[in-house]
Formats: sequence, C-alpha cells, structure tokens
Amino acid sequence: MGISIGIDVAEARKGLDLVALNDDRTLVVQRAHATVLDIVEIIHELQPDVVCIDSPPNWATVGRSRAAERHLGMLGISAFRTPTDPGEHAFYQWMRVGFSIFTAISHTYPRYRTGSVHGTAVEVFPEASAVLLAGRLRGQDDDKRDFRRTVLTENGMDSTVFKTIDAVDAALAALTGVLALGGQFSAIGDADEGVIVVPVKTLPAQPLRRSRDLANTKKGPITAPVPLADERRCLCGCQAPVRRRFLPGHDAKLKSNLLARHQRGEADATDQLQSLVWLP
Repeated sequence: MGISIGIDVAEARKGLDLVALNDDRTLVVQRAHATVLDIVEIIHELQPDVVCIDSPPNWATVGRSRAAERHLGMLGISAFRTPTDPGEHAFYQWMRVGFSIFTAISHTYPRYRTGSVHGTAVEVFPEASAVLLAGRLRGQDDDKRDFRRTVLTENGMDSTVFKTIDAVDAALAALTGVLALGGQFSAIGDADEGVIVVPVKTLPAQPLRRSRDLANTKKGPITAPVPLADERRCLCGCQAPVRRRFLPGHDAKLKSNLLARHQRGEADATDQLQSLVWLP
C-alpha cells in the first residue's frame, strides 16, 4: 500500500508532529515532539511514496513573499509570507527547521517542482488544504482545530485520534499527499522558489467566502472582492485593500483575538503577535 507522510513544522524547542497514512487513509504512524533526526529515521523506515512538509523549502528569490503565497492571497487564503533571507530573525526559525528537513531527505526525496508528486518532498499548507476541501473559508467564530478535524472526517478519516492542532495539521498534510498521489491536486507558485501543493484539481475562479457569506440575498449571492495584486491588503485576513497595514479598528480586533489565544497557549498566535511586533 502507498504511504504519505505529513509533517507539521515548528521551532526546534517545540518539536515536530508527523502523521503517516496508507492510501486508504488509515493511520500508520503518529509522532509528536519529534526532532529532524527522528523524522529522517521514520522516513527511512517507512519509505513513503511522498513526504508533505508544512513549510517552504527556501527563501523567496526576490521581495517580501513568493508567488505561491500571493496566489493564495488572491483566493482569500492568508499565509505567512516567505521573504528573501531575513538573517537571524526569531520569527523565521521555524522556516529554517523546514528547510533542514527538505535538505536532509533531498538525496532520496527531491523537492517537488512539477509533474507527479511520487517520490518527492512536497510543500503543503494545511489551512489551504482544509478550506479548499471544504469549499469555504473558516468563519471568524470557527475553532481552527474543530474546523480542520471536520474536514478530515468528511474525507474518510478518524479525526478523533488527532488531539492537538499540530497533529491535525500533520494529518491534513498527509491527506494532501494521499490525494495528490491519486492525481487530485494543483501546484501553486513558481518551481524555482517553491510551489505549494493543494488537494484539488481545479482552483476556485474567485476568492473563497466564509460560511456567512454563502447565503443568498435578494440581489443574489454575495461575491467576495478580488484582492489587489500589489499585496496592499489588510493584515487581519479580511483581504480588504488598504493604504497601511490595517483598516481602521481591524488591528485592535485582531490583537485582542491573538492575545486571548496566546494566553491559552496557542503557539501560532504567539508567532503572529511577535511577527506584528505586538509581543516582546
């Protein structure tokens, strides 16, 4: 049976999560708090058909982001931007861990560029995988873990075994690999600076919408605005065009939400607070 490995990447102090699935989407291996060496050993032991890593493989070739991330933004999907090498910036340490995984397995699993994903190391993004499989963006009030676990369940998996958001993300990465091995995938971005593989054959023609926007009005379905191509969009994730970083009031709302999640111990909220210089 074919095997897909999904890896959720974090800073070395936190450790990595790994999930391996058979092509019938049953769990083969689950591992938390792993090191890069642990990951390499598991890959060597299982010899999967594809390795899916929730991290870019390298820095952008120019500018503050890659083509893949800009394309996701035009679909309404927010993602951390991968700039040219920022030096020893604390926020980007998790990306360096991801780079090291791609490098460590490159002799047996070269970085995916085009064609079949079989036998390659693939960059994935669990949030993009989840919302594209769901056909909508996660609502403002949707719990991230519950939303993504529901996507796993709707795609034939037992999501109850994945207790943390990191385990859920590793499972979504592995599911993306299973679907991609079967030919259900699209590759977003530029092959030289890194493409993101998502588990749908056809990308949406318009930006995805949140569940509350899917209801019809008297004037017909609400159409989401197309973001500007120059990246000048509100950093809260609403995708509204802006002259500065946020629409008025959107920064305060985002900061309040992130601080509450930070106090609950959600690492991604802490990372985002630090990247926005709202937390020492």
